[in-house]
Amino acid sequence: MEKYTALGMMSGSSLDGLDMAFCEFTLTEEGHWKYSIIAADTLSYEEQWKMLLKESFDAPGDKLMENHVAYGRFLGEQAGAFLKKTGLQPDIIASHGHTIFHKPHKGFSFQLGEGQAIASASGIETVSDFRNKDIQAGGQGAPLVPVGDKLLFGEYDFCINFGGIANISFEKNGHRVAWDVCPANQLLNHLSRQMGKAYDKNGETAALGKPDKTLFDQLNRVAFYRRPFPKSLSNEEVAEFFIPLLDASPAPIEDKLFTVVKHIAFQIAQAVNEGTGKKMLLTGGGAHNTFLVEAIRRECPHHQIIVPEPAIIDFKEALIFAFMGVLRKTGRNNCLATSTGARHDTSAGVIYWP
Repeated sequence: MEKYTALGMMSGSSLDGLDMAFCEFTLTEEGHWKYSIIAADTLSYEEQWKMLLKESFDAPGDKLMENHVAYGRFLGEQAGAFLKKTGLQPDIIASHGHTIFHKPHKGFSFQLGEGQAIASASGIETVSDFRNKDIQAGGQGAPLVPVGDKLLFGEYDFCINFGGIANISFEKNGHRVAWDVCPANQLLNHLSRQMGKAYDKNGETAALGKPDKTLFDQLNRVAFYRRPFPKSLSNEEVAEFFIPLLDASPAPIEDKLFTVVKHIAFQIAQAVNEGTGKKMLLTGGGAHNTFLVEAIRRECPHHQIIVPEPAIIDFKEALIFAFMGVLRKTGRNNCLATSTGARHDTSAGVIYWP
């Protein structure tokens, strides 16, 4: 039996905040991984950090690297404060960072949050930069969570996570396949901000709307959907191909929100049709959107929709990055070629010592 502890840290594209999850992992004598989330918290970003993350998309090289180190130091300090508050001490920190560029077709992905700055500020061994080794092996560097879906959540036929972008993973022909399905909270929050709200709680405004067929058809015609999986969808592509369709539509906001919810549910139904089985696990911020969950139930009437306990909904990605850090530390593969399209599985992530 092997036992490890890790602090997983995740910052999503929706800028909701920094998720931190202290997790314990046990490899049983039978070869099965077990997990438990010991403590978890989400730190909402103060305005200065939101501005820093937003400006980094267009920052010149020297400013980008300055932000990279500053945000890494911030992550290390927040990890230290969280651990001091909880009285816990992990074997490692595993940090996803905040994605600024994801361009696997050009050979790179860049997540803000310099790993050495995290390790130095926290005093704890740190793993970061999980995507680029897979990209250099010919993969998309995404999605990364399927290794956790396979080894920690294998009792579900489909694992679907709704962050800024929705992704799916499941077993097909004995292999774990996965891909980014469609934009999710990025579109919903973009519309909500036009009403002065950070997000549409429970889909309450969307529920007041009606479908706009023109917008629905335009969204479904985006070229991304014609690409075969495995595939990943970048923040840049969402901004370039999806957001302008929302902005150009003359429909009322509530109709746009309704239509986007319908679009997400429709694309999820198309994705699950590629697999077999009925049990669908829904996690991520979108799983709190009861109107979206009901829309998925309507589109997938023959499936069993499972919304788990809040700790799993909110911290599954941080949990899995903690797990990926443990796999990297122990020299095990944590990126699955069948999910990313790489030539082979890899043990990805750069390790930094304080």
